[in-house]
Amino acid sequence: MFSLIVKYNKQYLIIGNQNAITYKEIFPYIKENKAWVGYRFGDMAFKVPADTMPRKTRYWVDENGQKWRSLGNAMWLTNLDTKRRHQELTLTEHYTPEKYPKYDNFDGINVCKVKEIPIDYDGIMGVPITYLKYHNESQFEIVGEANHGSDNEFDLFKPKIGGKELFKRILIRKKKHETIKEFCVLDLFCGAGGLSWGFHKNPFFKTTVALDFDEKAAETFKKNMPETEVVVGDITQSAVKKKIVELAKKTGVNMLAGGPPCQGYSMKGKKLGLNDPRNFLFREYLDLVEKLQPEVFVIENVKGLLLSANGWFKKEIIQTIENLGYQVRVDVLNAADFGVPQSRERAIFICSKNKAIELPKPTVTKRTTVKDAIEDLAYLESGEGDYEQDYITEAKSTYQVRCRQGSTKLYNHKASNHKQIAIDKLKLIPPEQGKEYLPQELLGNQKFKTTWGRLKWDEVSPTIDTRFDASSNGTNNHPFLHRAITPREAARIQSFDDRFIFVGSKVYIRKQIGNAVPPLLAKAIADQISKSFGLKY
Repeated sequence: MFSLIVKYNKQYLIIGNQNAITYKEIFPYIKENKAWVGYRFGDMAFKVPADTMPRKTRYWVDENGQKWRSLGNAMWLTNLDTKRRHQELTLTEHYTPEKYPKYDNFDGINVCKVKEIPIDYDGIMGVPITYLKYHNESQFEIVGEANHGSDNEFDLFKPKIGGKELFKRILIRKKKHETIKEFCVLDLFCGAGGLSWGFHKNPFFKTTVALDFDEKAAETFKKNMPETEVVVGDITQSAVKKKIVELAKKTGVNMLAGGPPCQGYSMKGKKLGLNDPRNFLFREYLDLVEKLQPEVFVIENVKGLLLSANGWFKKEIIQTIENLGYQVRVDVLNAADFGVPQSRERAIFICSKNKAIELPKPTVTKRTTVKDAIEDLAYLESGEGDYEQDYITEAKSTYQVRCRQGSTKLYNHKASNHKQIAIDKLKLIPPEQGKEYLPQELLGNQKFKTTWGRLKWDEVSPTIDTRFDASSNGTNNHPFLHRAITPREAARIQSFDDRFIFVGSKVYIRKQIGNAVPPLLAKAIADQISKSFGLKY
């Protein structure tokens, strides 16, 4: 029966004798992690008919008169995934030759109990067959079995110690993980490239492949990171996904990163969870994780994803990722804690195959202010400026000096050409103040208190959005000039370097900047990951 099920590529859940795992038809699938034991392995209890004859052992009648029998060697065999097979065994014992004798006829040590597997032995170990309840292919590899020494090609020897024969053993060896020397990143939903630009500030990271649906955003990405293979396309299209997988394998991708849109996380969407049609891009992201099996992947998203429905979606996403075999750490990070002159909170997931990687701690004790970021650019009035121009002022802060490094020209510093009525309104608002200074008849229909607000020099900016160039949009107006901030000022507030050039019309540019991950936040994430792998610079 097993061979038929396998032949027709079916999912299955089979109950049987636990000794069947060593059968020549089944063991190769166990060894190659194409089949595994289920949650019950050993003792199982079964209801039996009323006319069942009593027995001395493994038989009882419960308080309701129901007769029961139990078996001590039953098991479930399956290819359906379980959470337990992705959990690592906690090991505490250390190897000594006295405690772990070698076999008479094979170069391997004998381990009497699963809990006694030594943490520091790299050779082959013979363990009880009950080990298969806990097998995690990321932690150990199954080398073979020791039974009769002749059952099949994987039955390597008959286990003996001091001439005494032992019961059958499963032969395992600690999995050797390749030392990571560089992270080759696939950036999904890459936008203009804030995440990758920040990663590239760490010398151990390079984005080899990037994907986005927005052609203009992809053009900006390619202009600034020309060494990356940038694909424009819809991730849900099979041809696009196939191309991404091929490029990822060709370029040695071992890390994924991106912010998949996930809109169905309200209380209303709780019933369907990640199966909600609105979350299809999130599922596409995780599908590529499953296909490519990266060492690490990072997800950034809106903080509401973690907070809504009393944390239900957070738990579901973590469960889904853990079922893929990854350890997860997640929290809300504020970009302002990492040197970005902006309060911008994002949900960050760091997921790793072989170790838990904690989220980065704040890298600054004193926050970078709006003045630190853009004071040297405070000379344009409404409608002034150009796509490319010379610097006409000196840098006035360490942050500005850092932003200017590598740039001989100033790009994207062009002010919106506001209507005169908007300029007149801004003239009524004192420096660093808001619309509370406007007369009632000029307030308009905006419901929010922050509209027509000016940035404050000595504070961080509120979150930059995709309409920062509109004077009425929010607190996006210059601290004292009568205009909204320019794309370059917004890019500085997002922590982009001046040498990062945005291309396209202003509608596309403001979208690219407003939707970007702040590069300094991305750098902090990259630094934390490289540090956890012992990579320092």
